[in-house]
Order: sequence, then structure tokens, then C-alpha cells
Amino acid sequence: MRKLKYSLSGYLRLMQISNTQLFIFAEGIDDRYIYIKLAETECRNNRIIMEIKVAKELPIKEGKRALLKFFDFLKAKSSLINDFKGKITISIFFLDKDLDDFLRIKRHSKHIIYTKTYELENYLFLYGNLAEAISASISADPNLVNEIIGNEQEWRLRAATNWKNWVKLCIYSHSRKINSDCRYSFALSKVNGGAYMGVDRDKYNRYLSEIEALSNLSHEKFLNSYKRLSKKVDKLYSEGQHDLIFKGKWYIPFLVDNINKIKERCHINQTGLVPKIYSCLRLTLNFDDNWAEHFRTPIRNLLNETGLS
Repeated sequence: MRKLKYSLSGYLRLMQISNTQLFIFAEGIDDRYIYIKLAETECRNNRIIMEIKVAKELPIKEGKRALLKFFDFLKAKSSLINDFKGKITISIFFLDKDLDDFLRIKRHSKHIIYTKTYELENYLFLYGNLAEAISASISADPNLVNEIIGNEQEWRLRAATNWKNWVKLCIYSHSRKINSDCRYSFALSKVNGGAYMGVDRDKYNRYLSEIEALSNLSHEKFLNSYKRLSKKVDKLYSEGQHDLIFKGKWYIPFLVDNINKIKERCHINQTGLVPKIYSCLRLTLNFDDNWAEHFRTPIRNLLNETGLS
């Protein structure tokens, strides 16, 4: 049966006549579980009926842009908090930060909550139990996984540092709106031969020259602007803040490389490897830890403001 198509106004009408009191909007299907877990305690304690919708379920299916368009629509209609015949409906939008802070395009609203890191996947590697998740996803001895991975914080920094030059190229291209092959949308660095391989200087210099040519800046101005960007990235890394600009999904190639080393020591199950890693990492998150308050507090505040708590 085909799904009915609605306009934005029609979708708002559906929200108004539903029993749902709190609508949470997220970017991707894989985000749903985490945001449900983050919101369910507040909703359960206050007997709030909650529903989480992802971008593909909106009338305009354009990922993050769809959510922002719908946010703008609700704001223009004064419907971010909507009172329809005495029934209060609250809308909250959870968004990946991406480089919105670098570009100074972050929206400021109590109804929009950005991830602190580049994207939601970073939280899996920051606050999930990496060794347990890998052990469960490939059915391996956790002691062997611990031996291969080592200290998880050091592992993350090592991975992010190895691709730091790629990060710089991607940030510069994105921030300057340069249509180059240095983009966050790629799954792998184009200047490293592999996850743990060093930088291919010829490739790096070739991409740097390509970006310079497309920047429409003089050679001197380009070098100065790239140097400023490079220093800013180096500072974030030195402060341990690499997850602000290192894409969370980029940890996966490093994990796969580590898992290949485990495979040399024992038989493992690699069927559907990457989806299983993500699923197992989600299950190792502790939603009562401090990191969760960044997302939970805005929900609590809005419930208090509207008298639903």
C-alpha cells in the first residue's frame, strides 16, 4: 500500500490531531534508537506520549535540510509549541553539528539540539564500549580484542591524527564552498593509502593545488588562509577535541583494519560486519552517563515550560 503524501501544512495537521505530545525529529533512521533512549526517561516520568520521526518520513526528504525546512515552517506558524484545542504539542529537532560551528551557520533555538561532536556516530566511539562491541559483533574473545585495540582513547586519537591532513583539506573545501574531491561524504581519505597508512605527499600536494586553483585566491592569500585553518585544526587536536571535526563514521576503516588483525589469530564472523558493529556499539551506551544530559536537559526544560512535566 502506498504511503499518503502530505504537504507541510497537512503534516502539521496530523501532528495536532494525534495523541503524541512530544515530536522529536532526527536526521537518519539509525539515529532513532539513541534518541528514543535519551528521551524515554523524561517521557515515562511525565507520562508523555512521544514519537520520533526521521527526515525520510517528512514531506520533504532531504536529510538535515528537510529538518531545517520543517523547523522554519513550524517557527513561521508559531507551532514549535502548538496548542490545538487544549492539546499541547512540542517539537524538538536533533541535528548533527557537522561543520556548522566552523561556518557560523548553527541555528540558535531551544527546539534545536546539535550534537557536540561532528555527528552522532562520534558518541558511539566516545561513550560506547569498543572492545565489547567488537567482541560481540565478530564473536571473538574480548581479551584478544583488547590486546589488538589497546587503550580506546589513544586508539581514537591515533586514528584521527593519521587522517588529520585529510580533515584539513575537507574543512577548507567545505568552508570555502569549493567543489573539490576533498569532501566529508567520502568514506575513506584520498591522501592516505589506507586507514593506518601515512600521507601520500604527492596526492596531498595535488589536492592542495587543486583546491588553491578553485579558491580564486592569490597564491599568498591561499597559503595564509590554509595556514590559519591548519593551526585551528592542530589546536583542536592538541586539546583532545578532534571529535568536533573528525567524522565519526571515519573510525570504521580503522576498526576493520584492526579486525583483520584479529582474523589472523582466530576464526571470526564477518557477515554484515559494519552494521553489526554499529548495533553493538549502541547497546553498550550508558544513557544515564553525563554525556546524555546535553540532549536530555532541553527536553526536560521544554516539558517544564509547557506545564507537561
